[in-house]
Amino acid sequence: MAETKLSEVEVWKALEEAALEVLETMCFEYPVDAPQPGPAPEGVLTGAVARFDGSLRGELRVALSGDAARRLAAAFLGIDAEDVRPQDELLMAAELANMMCGAAMSRLEPHGRLRIQAPEAGTGPCVCAERSWLRLPLEQGEVAVTLCCGEDS
Repeated sequence: MAETKLSEVEVWKALEEAALEVLETMCFEYPVDAPQPGPAPEGVLTGAVARFDGSLRGELRVALSGDAARRLAAAFLGIDAEDVRPQDELLMAAELANMMCGAAMSRLEPHGRLRIQAPEAGTGPCVCAERSWLRLPLEQGEVAVTLCCGEDS
């Protein structure tokens, strides 16, 4: 997963802490079970990618399955789940990727100089299925996240 001097353990720890922090503080959601590494999620997903460069470069991807996108968007926007539109779910995925990327990078490179590009969101099958993903089971659905980074040369 990591293509840098950072150990895989450091990257996974930063990713897990960032994901838990963002879900709890921004969406008022906490996993129903311990986050676990696993394969890429399957099926049609709502997902987003946040690419970054600077002292580290790479990308963070997030995939939402089940009712996770709708539930998280409703909590984040302060609206009823029935009022969440498909574009709200895409915006939620993009915002999760952005926030998780920033939180993970702050842990990995606390004094680094990083620039996060505007996240891209969409629906469909999982991209980057060959990577290991951190899987966070929620009450209704799941959040999965993966990070690939390397040092800037």
